[in-house]
Amino acid sequence: MAEVHADTVLFGGVIHTMDYNDSLATAVALKNGKIALVGSDSEALGTAGSETKTIDLAGRIVLPGFIDTHVHPSMAGELTTGKIDLKTLQPSSMAAFLDAVKRKASATSEGEWVLGWGYDEERLLEKRHPDKRELDQASPKNPVFLVQTCGHVAVCNSKALIQAGISRETQDPKHGVIDRHPDGEPTGVLRNRAQEIVKRIIPPQRYEELKEGLRVACERLASWGVTSIHDAWSDHDVVQAYQELLAEGLLPIRVGLMPPVANPFEGDYLEQLTSLGIRTGFGNSMLRIVGVKLAVDGMLRSETAALYEPYGRRNENHGLLTIDLDNLRRKVMASNAAGLRICIHAEGDRAIDVALDAIEAALEASPVKDHRHRIEHCGLCTSTQIRRMKELGVVPSVSAGFVHDIGEGYKNSLGSERSEWIYPLSFLTESEVRASCNSDWPVSVGNPMVGLYSAVVRKTWKGQSLGPSQSCSLVDAVRAYTLNGAYASFEEGRKGSIEKGKLADLVVLSRDIFNMPPEEILAVKVEMTIVGGKVVYRRST
Repeated sequence: MAEVHADTVLFGGVIHTMDYNDSLATAVALKNGKIALVGSDSEALGTAGSETKTIDLAGRIVLPGFIDTHVHPSMAGELTTGKIDLKTLQPSSMAAFLDAVKRKASATSEGEWVLGWGYDEERLLEKRHPDKRELDQASPKNPVFLVQTCGHVAVCNSKALIQAGISRETQDPKHGVIDRHPDGEPTGVLRNRAQEIVKRIIPPQRYEELKEGLRVACERLASWGVTSIHDAWSDHDVVQAYQELLAEGLLPIRVGLMPPVANPFEGDYLEQLTSLGIRTGFGNSMLRIVGVKLAVDGMLRSETAALYEPYGRRNENHGLLTIDLDNLRRKVMASNAAGLRICIHAEGDRAIDVALDAIEAALEASPVKDHRHRIEHCGLCTSTQIRRMKELGVVPSVSAGFVHDIGEGYKNSLGSERSEWIYPLSFLTESEVRASCNSDWPVSVGNPMVGLYSAVVRKTWKGQSLGPSQSCSLVDAVRAYTLNGAYASFEEGRKGSIEKGKLADLVVLSRDIFNMPPEEILAVKVEMTIVGGKVVYRRST
């Protein structure tokens, strides 16, 4: 029998396997898309033949590919196909913000929509949302709809409001708020479900643009060392586009799908999934169902997450629930009974209890031993709630990157005491709750280095400490982005650590993050990303 040689050997480095023993090695051999050997240089090179590709790591470190368990690539992709990318621009003043809108409007045909995503009022000198009258001056001939970085607040100009039929007589919609001046006139700011009044009249994105945006977004994720994602809003067109990209050889990373089951406007695919008998895990290693998604509240960043105690800057404001409790209970019960793991967006402490109540009721009605139902974001979360997650077997997907990227302003909204429980990775780890990490890209930057920095250093982009008591070790942070990420999709047996027989998903870093000041993590670059033994990204030198 002919000797079987490895396809690729990486040697001369430091292999952090992230297995349960935190084992180290210097080399790894890959064969047929899987890890064939983890060991010494001589052992790995001993598997090489004349056709084997060898990669000298020159002392660099290798980690399992990062797994981001909650992202929105279709939204990120829209920023490459026409929307104003206010996240990247990060205007420093209202004047600069409005100038960006003006430039886009002047390049847009009269009457067509000017759309944008990612502005952050905390990064503006004025620290406020724009007013519709300011947007009227920047875009007098085009309706404007701009989404704030958290996605749960948007601002419009007068043309957009008029076309949507919003005036001072318009009542706040259920689960939404129309901000108003003292005289009752709308300011242009729409919170949570109030956005839908305008969204429903905006022409939909062309399918070809959505597909191209997805391709670009996935390539960007690969450049950050991300080898697997969970797409947290996988509607019909998104699922179709992923399938086509995979068939065309243009999907560089693995994708877990979360079809929405929230409401008719945003998409409700529960009946279709259950009627076909589709369960969590349906698909293959590149494209599969990891669960279904719904939201119960907004975001802390925009003061729309549902809280027990009010926000500090608006004392009458406790945030918003975004779904009727009876409807939530029905959805969770039906999903659980059908073998579909439910992934519930819950940011505020009140919302987390609402989500846990629904999960507990569903499990009492239809017990499932290893369900791994999830809480997405897990923003303001108390020790009591964490213990309850442990008892129920709930898996949190924590938006750790929010601390650095959008955490400025949290203390003003929540106060110092509550801010200590923001994205509590330390207590989750101590409580043996297997939390994964996510970026919610494009809400925060999709680069896992931002998430790792946030989890360990716990500082905002302005250097302000945010919940320092919840700082976790770098090992625990990396595990949350790797092996725990695999656990969050029932795939810890096939990926998430560098072990023989697992998928060959690896990332090579420019520096050893375990032997450097944590404050320097943000400067670390990805040198190479490997998915299924194939190099899908290599940094130019």
